[in-house]
Amino acid sequence: MKNNTLSKIAVALVIFFLASPLIIPQTGSIPWIPLAKDAPENIPGRNGSAPLFDEIGIPIYPGAYLTSVYQAVNSNEIESMEVPLPGIFLVTIDDQEKVKEFYKINLKKSDGWIYYEDYSVFVRGDLSQALSRTVPGVAIREETGESYDLQGADPKIVSSLKTRIKILYKP
Repeated sequence: MKNNTLSKIAVALVIFFLASPLIIPQTGSIPWIPLAKDAPENIPGRNGSAPLFDEIGIPIYPGAYLTSVYQAVNSNEIESMEVPLPGIFLVTIDDQEKVKEFYKINLKKSDGWIYYEDYSVFVRGDLSQALSRTVPGVAIREETGESYDLQGADPKIVSSLKTRIKILYKP
């Protein structure tokens, strides 16, 4: 009887820890990657304010750091063209498989998301539209620590990074 109770508790704890990234509230601004003490003042990709979780509309991987932001082209400037969406780049110390599993749980086919395993890309639309940056999407890649937008970041954090996440979103 005692072993059965312990087994139930163990299963409950495993389920809780696996589901915990899904229940972490995502409010406020997405945190920037911490900088080194001697970081330059003008870092590529940090030329805007950190977007709010609510602005993105796509779940942000828990514990990920924002490394760069790129804004959408003003649609009033370009007529009769599909305009590239704004995007953000994130990095995390977790491996790619763990990040993919998070997004597989949170970006459902029933909500219009398609996962292209060959490219490690989740797209809400067609893959060709994702390549032109005109539909929401999430791309997951290996992070080597050599990306341009990690210039000035805390080297202790950079050395432990494993995964880069690119998110395109409709504001």
